[in-house]
Amino acid sequence: MPLTALLLLIAAAALHASWNLLVKRAGEKQIFTWWALVVGSICFAPLLLFSPVLPAAVWPYVVASAVVEAIYYVALLRAYGIGDFSLVYPLARGAAPAFLALWAALFLGERPQAGGMAGLALLLLGLLLVGGAARRFLSLPGLVGGQPVPRGAGVGAAAIGAALSVALCISIYSAIDGAAVRVASPITYTVAVIALSAVLISPAVLLRYGRRAAAAEWRANWPRIVAVGVLTLLTYLLVMQAYALGRVSYAGAIREISVVFAALIGWRWLGEGFGAARTVGAALIFLGILIIAVAG
Repeated sequence: MPLTALLLLIAAAALHASWNLLVKRAGEKQIFTWWALVVGSICFAPLLLFSPVLPAAVWPYVVASAVVEAIYYVALLRAYGIGDFSLVYPLARGAAPAFLALWAALFLGERPQAGGMAGLALLLLGLLLVGGAARRFLSLPGLVGGQPVPRGAGVGAAAIGAALSVALCISIYSAIDGAAVRVASPITYTVAVIALSAVLISPAVLLRYGRRAAAAEWRANWPRIVAVGVLTLLTYLLVMQAYALGRVSYAGAIREISVVFAALIGWRWLGEGFGAARTVGAALIFLGILIIAVAG
């Protein structure tokens, strides 16, 4: 993989973990996220003046990706509502490369090598550990403030299922995006997808919460909303640029090093359990992703 693409993906991973932390801390997460998508689209819209127009053949990709993105944001917020950040984020982002490798092989003609399969095996083992199954079997509870937390806290089947649904969405829109940026400008495509996602989410948010609640959320959190909006679009744009430079299955795996950043953020700033099992799991996920990227 080109060094430029690798650096873009590392930067995107750090940004992604950061804005997900801000979303996790928001009160009305759906309103907050909707505002962020709207603001991000507006902030990046001027770039369209200096970018090529999207070909007509790319618009079906834009619509398909935006629909899956809209589902992704709903699934992500639901997952954050029922599970720990340091569980949901690593599980969702870590499982995505396994799904993406399948879609890339089926629809993009990218066949995984032996090294890639070995990396996926390590990644899935890491997911098992981060997800808490191994912790329950090995009696390794997480720690908060030096004290053990109850086993299974924030690690229920519902939380794991929600996180995996997020992973499935990530893999689907990543495959769509990877195909699209082969024939379209990453900048134009990114702004179009995020803007359409915001439009698709708008009715659900406004009908459920109302205009007053939306206005109140903006007044209370507009600096963080603007920050998340800009970071979201910038993260997406960096990934699209990397997709245009290298194989989607490998790039999609490398970007998930954000799981390590996120698990550490959840432990350091949110007081969430980490423990030995999650430490080993995060390391295996990271190692698996690197093997996929280098030898896949």
